[in-house]
Amino acid sequence: MADAPDDAWDSFLRLLRTFQTAMGRSRAILVSARSLRSDAKGVVQAYFRRARPRLADIGFSADELSGLDGEMQSLLRLSNGNNRKQSYVALLKRGRGLLETIEATREMRLGEASDTLGAVGRVKPSTIEDRIIETLNGSIPSAANSYRQALIDLNSTDRVSYRGTANELRETLREVLDHLAPDQEVMSSEGFKLEPGTKKPTQRQKVRHILRARRLPKTAIKVPEDAVRLAEEMTSSLARSTYERSSLSAHVAMAKQEVQQMKMYIDGVLAELLEIHK
Repeated sequence: MADAPDDAWDSFLRLLRTFQTAMGRSRAILVSARSLRSDAKGVVQAYFRRARPRLADIGFSADELSGLDGEMQSLLRLSNGNNRKQSYVALLKRGRGLLETIEATREMRLGEASDTLGAVGRVKPSTIEDRIIETLNGSIPSAANSYRQALIDLNSTDRVSYRGTANELRETLREVLDHLAPDQEVMSSEGFKLEPGTKKPTQRQKVRHILRARRLPKTAIKVPEDAVRLAEEMTSSLARSTYERSSLSAHVAMAKQEVQQMKMYIDGVLAELLEIHK
């Protein structure tokens, strides 16, 4: 029987995590061990033969997958010879942001597919949602509650406003950033400057501070920074929007789509900040 969409993707991620762990344990400068190179090829095969076709089935375009396609092709080239461990490590770091973006988009599209099929009631949280909730429960319970409430709202069939849902997601992100990067710590960091018109660090500055401390490259930091900016813009837009009685249902449907998109960005940022995929 063919893999279900969740099985194929989750299986690919498990293989990738297993390979990352094995690579981390290796002390070799050049990766020549047949087992490691075979594992790398297994990751590539799981992606192109099973996971990628399932992503295409739920609406991913070639352009959306081109970045991860390229990294998987590079991984295959590395596995075909005796190449430096550092080359593998750099590739896996580059791929982290791509995986998180695809994971978040995938969850949104699976949710939309459930709506189209007429699914009702509480939808079981996805793998990434479960891990976000589990991590937040252990460190910032109030943020976990806000995130859980947003999930309930988005799976409800009778909401007439999604402003509160957007605020729950915004509060989740704010609490995580305040916990990981207190204002004073960010402001006392070397080279810090307040952005014009502000009296404390912005959310983007906090994201940059956290990820720089983890020594991520600039390209890897840019993805979550941009996601935070887009989420902020969408929250402001929803707060300003007004619903006309004559077209209430259309406005509600549009607002739900905007919050789902906003959640996609925030999920990606939370996964990076909370190191969900490690």
